[in-house]
This record gives sequence, C-alpha cells and structure tokens, in this order.
Amino acid sequence: MAEGETVPVEKKKDPADGWTIFLGTLIAGMLVTFTPCVFPMIPMTVSFFLKQNSSQAKGRFNALFYGICIVSIYVLLSVPFHIFEGIDKNIFADISTNVYLNLFFFAVFITFAISFFGAFEITMPNSLASKADNASNSGGLMGIFFMALTLIIVSFSCTGPALGLVFGEVLSSDGGATLLTVGLTGFGLGLAMPFMVFALFPNLMGNLPKSGGWLNTVKVVFGFIELALAFKFLSNADLVEQWHIVTREVFLTIWIGVFLAMALYLFGVFQTPHDSPVPFISVGRMLLGIVTLCFTIYLIPGLWGAPLKVISGFPP
Repeated sequence: MAEGETVPVEKKKDPADGWTIFLGTLIAGMLVTFTPCVFPMIPMTVSFFLKQNSSQAKGRFNALFYGICIVSIYVLLSVPFHIFEGIDKNIFADISTNVYLNLFFFAVFITFAISFFGAFEITMPNSLASKADNASNSGGLMGIFFMALTLIIVSFSCTGPALGLVFGEVLSSDGGATLLTVGLTGFGLGLAMPFMVFALFPNLMGNLPKSGGWLNTVKVVFGFIELALAFKFLSNADLVEQWHIVTREVFLTIWIGVFLAMALYLFGVFQTPHDSPVPFISVGRMLLGIVTLCFTIYLIPGLWGAPLKVISGFPP
C-alpha cells in the first residue's frame, strides 16, 4: 500500500434502525387515533362487530380481522417502492439528495401543518369513500376489508399528515423499501391496535374519555410538529445546493419559535379556528405545555454552538 493511501471504511448500518422506525411509527399510529377523525369511530366500530353477531367469539374475530386489514392496506402501499428499488438500487439515495423532492416534501409538510391548524381539510375524493362504503355492505370477510378501507379513506384528513411524515422520513433516508414497509406496518398496527384491544376486552371501553374539544387540541399539536419537521427537508435541499440560507442558527431559531408558539397554545394564550372554549387548562395539557417550554429553552444555547444531542440528527 502506498504511503498516505487510505483504506475506505464501509459504514455499517445500525441494526436498531428498523426497530427504531417500527416503534416510532407504532407510537405515531397510536397517537393518530386520538384525533377527531378516528377516536369517535373506535367505540362505534367495536360495538358494531360485537352486536352484529349472536356469537361474541365471531364478533371478536371480525374485529381482529378488521384490524389486520388496516395493517395490510398500509403495508400494500409500500409494494410499489419494492418494485422501484428492484429496478434501481440507488433510488432511495437519489431521493434523499434530490433538491426538488426535498422541496416538495417541505411544501407538503407545510400544507399538512396549515390543515391541522384548521385553515382547511385535506380529504380523499368523496366518490372513492362512497364506493368503498358500498362495497363494505357485501358482508363477509371481503365486506370487513372494505370497512377498513373506508376508515382509512374517511380519516385521511387526520392520518394523511402523519402518514406523510412516515413516507418523508424514510424516503429521505437510505433505508430502502424494506424500512418503508417496517414503518407502514408499525403505523398501521398502531392505528388498528385500539380496535383490536377493545374488541378483545370490551369492558375497557368504559374507561375511554368522551369525545370533545381536546381532540382538536391533539390535532393542532400535530400541526406544530409537522411544521417543525418540514424545515428538515428545506435544510436538506439547502445543504445539497449550498445556498447557506437555512444555517444551523436559522434552523434552531425557527424551531424555537415553533415550539414556543406550541407551548403558548397549550397554555391557552391563543386558540385556533376549531378550538372549543377552554374554561381551564387540564393537567395533561399543562404538563405537555411545560415539557414543550422546557424543550424550547433547551434549544436556545444551540444558537451559540452548544451541542444539542437530543436533536443531533436534525439541524444542519
């Protein structure tokens, strides 16, 4: 070996990456169930299955199959990406460094955030939902499958932004189609889990909180998170093109502003269009507001170069 010549070191992939993505998307799917589009459907759907059949065992089986169908539909969304990866092995690496795709994801996330804030709703075509709903009346296991498809279509205004987060994070990395399948499996399982758990243990439904204004609060909090994550994609494009617009300081300033606004919202300083009047701040909302404010304060020293290990993978 010539003097000064270096040997390239192959970067090993972290074996925990798949589990990290699975657990993260599982939690995201579970959190999405606490939105206005999904939460009211849980007791209605479980009661439908349990009361529809004379045999409680069959009702539970149908509810479990309903949950399996939800997971399967989300997994099917990843199939085309396996085909694309088979054609071009570098497609995910190209996506992660493509300026236009990163700008596209940035625009999509900003749009989703504004939607969560209540400016408008992003929904699937009504004709598509109607066709799926009509097909669900066919009965049998096929009817249950289309019931699951109807839920996914009707709840898209709430689940779509979270699903976009899964696609955006995985497609902008070099994880490949396999990790996308893992992520969508986790998300689908998280969304389906309440339906399956309450079908097996229907007595637990009495412990469910009543639907109310707090559901919109959850939706708005998701909006702030989507808004913050959107700038990761703008930062990716900035790094590739070397515009030097979204520097570390600018990125952190934006995050500090977003999470400070989120904390003020949770403390009831301002409201969004679809919020109900808040006569008092609940304990859960207050604690989340305190955590958000602490996180905001944690970010401030980063403006002067302090290492921020908690978010080390996000700032440029």
